[in-house]
Amino acid sequence: MKKLINKINEKAISTHCRLTSLLTDRKGDLATNTIGAIIIAVVIVGLLIVAIKAFFPDFFSGMFNAMKTKLNQNW
Repeated sequence: MKKLINKINEKAISTHCRLTSLLTDRKGDLATNTIGAIIIAVVIVGLLIVAIKAFFPDFFSGMFNAMKTKLNQNW
């Protein structure tokens, strides 16, 4: 009878350990957080570009024209 109780106890402890490790598994948290941070960064950069374009309409065209002029001077 004692052996049977010990086996049942071992099975219960083993099952408890497996369930605990399954429920507290945190594999993939780093990847999920990284992907979320990248998405948030892209959205913020996009909003900044939209804001700059709205308040300074010629900002990007002027900047690209200035770069084109400087790059073409050496050719």
